[in-house]
Amino acid sequence: MRILQGTVALSATDLANHLSCRHLTTLDLRLARGEIAEPSWDNPHLRVLQQRGLAHEKAYIEWLRSKGVTVVDLSNEQEAATWAAMKSGTEVIVQASLASGPWRGRADVLLRVEQPGKLSRIGNWFYEAVDCKLARETKAETILQLCLYSQLLAELQGLEPEFFHVMRPYTRFEPESYRLASFAAYYRVVKRTLQEAVNAGAGGTYPEPVRDRGIRTDSRTGTNSA
Repeated sequence: MRILQGTVALSATDLANHLSCRHLTTLDLRLARGEIAEPSWDNPHLRVLQQRGLAHEKAYIEWLRSKGVTVVDLSNEQEAATWAAMKSGTEVIVQASLASGPWRGRADVLLRVEQPGKLSRIGNWFYEAVDCKLARETKAETILQLCLYSQLLAELQGLEPEFFHVMRPYTRFEPESYRLASFAAYYRVVKRTLQEAVNAGAGGTYPEPVRDRGIRTDSRTGTNSA
């Protein structure tokens, strides 16, 4: 959560944090406004998991390259570069920056999909999102993250992706594929409650004990830190 030109910018991590603890949204909003300081403690366990997550993503991308597909890495680029790569029909887009309104996201991988009878704003192809995760089971936070990326893609390409995908380790790079329509209603509910909480301002919540209290989800690894 950040303040950009006076507007609260939201991400998939904010969705995940709100799902785990509504009071965490209050704290994140106060932090974004500079009302409180960010905790100074650095979790070394989380740093190791982040490094493993990066290594997993890199291995998947190298595997894609070995198949002879065109790969463009936009790690240091913004939304305009993502749009240009999509219009040019790049087969694999890495670290694609997506944005619409207050929502921001950076997808690990976008895969070009060609399907007869489906025309998007960019041609006779469209893109679906892939996220690389270390967790052995796909979590609700990951589903929300990929629903957001899929929505941002839909607004950009003028066609809603049918699927999104999770790439877990030790699967020989066979993705877990999920149909967006199966989770769209759930995503809209969580998204709406987060936006309502942000619009209400930093207040109205109390740090009551809940199972995931104090847990933050890292959007790259899908892991949690206390």
